[in-house]
Order: sequence, then structure tokens, then C-alpha cells
Amino acid sequence: MTGGGRDGFSEELADFRARVRELEGVRGLPPDQRLRALEAALTELRYAADVLGPRHDELARRTRAGAGTGRQEEQLLRALFQRLPLPVALLDRDGAIRRLNQGAARLLGVSAGYATGRSLAAFLQPADRPALRTQAAAVARGDGDRSIVVDLAPGDGAAGDRRQLTLVALRPPGETHHAVLTVFQAPGHGAPPPRPAAAGHGAGTGDGARRALSEATRETLLLDTLDEATAALLTAGTQEPRAVLEAVTRALRGPIADWAIADLVAGDGTLRRIAVAAPAAAGGDGAAAAVLAQDPASCPVVVEAAAGGVVTVRVRPEDAACFGHDEEGTALIARAAVASLVCLPVRRPGDAAVAAVLTLFRTGEPGGPGPFSMPEAGVLERVARHTGLALGPPLSSRP
Repeated sequence: MTGGGRDGFSEELADFRARVRELEGVRGLPPDQRLRALEAALTELRYAADVLGPRHDELARRTRAGAGTGRQEEQLLRALFQRLPLPVALLDRDGAIRRLNQGAARLLGVSAGYATGRSLAAFLQPADRPALRTQAAAVARGDGDRSIVVDLAPGDGAAGDRRQLTLVALRPPGETHHAVLTVFQAPGHGAPPPRPAAAGHGAGTGDGARRALSEATRETLLLDTLDEATAALLTAGTQEPRAVLEAVTRALRGPIADWAIADLVAGDGTLRRIAVAAPAAAGGDGAAAAVLAQDPASCPVVVEAAAGGVVTVRVRPEDAACFGHDEEGTALIARAAVASLVCLPVRRPGDAAVAAVLTLFRTGEPGGPGPFSMPEAGVLERVARHTGLALGPPLSSRP
């Protein structure tokens, strides 16, 4: 026999198949000329039973044993990955998260299961997202390791601060393409030092007190928002749509949102932008003017809310085009540095059709309230209902 490895077996098997094909070619000979071919066929059958069969069984046994060892090694590597003292993520070549260790999950403020399959860019401020996608693709192509500094978008548990991402190409076992191992560090330093925690019961008591205070503060904010918006609507003194929508956007901008935008839905379903209440900085860089000049029909989330009448909440929107573009083609989500948005349909009393759409942005500034939560969306839905009441009954039902 030739070599003793898997390649040697493949060669022997290929030769055996070639000889069998030759034997098949004698079937058309007269019966008296087939005897020698029959003897050869019996010889090949004995060879298959006595040599190739045992060789195949031995190789299969070795493969199963090797697979068991491989699984043990894979489990060990996964355990090491989870216990690394640095936040680490494994990305695919498109920048989607394949795996997070515990440190990275805490840093991003999400569970590993929630993050898996989502783009890591969604957890960054909009301005840094294209750079991450480009650098991750370059590393996956084999263009060399990279390092970039990005700002994390704050979430319920995310720090929302700056991090240096080191991107390293890694070839997972059994795969043909590179993955991208991503390490989070403080810019220009090693891993950020862990925050000191008090020992004993005092630490738990302090954490619980801070959480209780935070929840109480948020409840107060929601009540104040509802009160301010309702007061603004009651004192508008008119059911004229522009005045009502301008009043509610002014009331919402500041206490609960960094931006408040109102679009009116005409009777024929067309959309018209009525009011934009924006931060002062947005006026200086032209972002507020760009949003005001935008045709809301080119804004997917507004069109969806107007057509479907469903409240939409998006945290770290992955689709940069979800709020459309300015005249130069720049995504307005990126230009306004949106970290979270909520889109609210407004209905007049007794009318199933949507009369207006309110859109609120949060930019995720450090120390801010974080992304919109479902309880906040519930309160804002009540604001939208009060706005519909302020608009009055449908025009068709008025005397």
C-alpha cells in the first residue's frame, strides 16, 4: 500500500474506482471472454473488504477522536475569551458582532445575546460608524491590524465615553474568512481601571439608593413633561395646526428630548414639515435648517408612522437613512448625532387617520438621560393623544 495517512487512502480509493470503471467496460464482451474479468472483479471485492474497509474505519475513528479533542479546545478558548480582563468582541467582516465577552457586554450596556448579530457600529456615535465599518472590512481582507478611537453611544448601562478599538485579523477554525478580534481600551492607555466598589452591605445599599433615586428622577421628568406639554396645548388658544404643533414641539424640546419635530398629514396623505425645535448648536452648524427644509416624504420613519399609525422607538439606529438625507446627501441622523429617536402618530378625536407625526431625538450627550425607554414612549404617546385633542375634531365633521 502507499502512504499511511488520509491522502494515501484517497489515492488508493481513486485507483480502486478507476479499476472498477475498467471492469464495467467488459460487460459487453461475449460470455466466454468474461471469465478473466470476473476473476479480477472478485480480487477487487476482496481488496475493498480486506483493505479499504478497515482503513476507512480507522480513519473515521481518528476523525471522531480528533473532533472530541477539538471540541474540548474550543470550550477552553471560549472560557478564556469570556474571562479576559479586557472588553473584547469578535466581529465578522461586515462589522456584525459574533461574540462578546462579559467585559464588552457591560461596557456596551447590553446582554451578549441582544448584541449578537447587530453591527458594532450601532453602539457608536453616528460620526464614528463609517470609520469602524471601513477599518473592520480592511482588517478582514488581510490589510493589517488597525486601531481607531471612537465615542460610544450611551445607553441604559453603557458608559458613553471614548474608547480605542484595536482590530486584529483572526481565522476561526474551520472557516475560510478572517474574523476581526476587537479590543476596547482607554485612548492611549491600557485597559481602563475598574471602578472601586465599597465592601460589605454598604456597597449594595448605596447602589440600591442610587437606582431608586434615578428611577424617581425619571418618573418626575415624565410627569413634568406631560404637564408642560399639556399646559402648552391648553394655552395655545387655537386649533390651527401650525400653532398647536409649534407649541408642543417647544414644550418637548429640552426636558425630554434634544430635538422635537412636527409634520402635518394633509387630507390626501401628503406630509408637510411644520416645526423643528433644535439645540442652539444645531442652528449654528445648519443642521436645524436642513431638517426644517427636508421633505418629510423622504423620511422613512415619518412615512411609516403616518401610514401605519404605530409608535416607533429606535435605540442607536443602525439604518443611517431612516430619517432621510439633506440636500448634499448626508444622513440627517448622523448630522444631528442621533443616539435614539421616537416617532409618534397624532390622531384627532374620533378619527382613525393620522393627522400629524411628532419625532423626538436624543443625541446621547454625556450625562444625558440615555436612549428613550418604553415607559417614556408610553408617556409620550399620551402627549400625542393630547395633541390630537388640541387639534380638534376632523375637518369633515366640523359644522
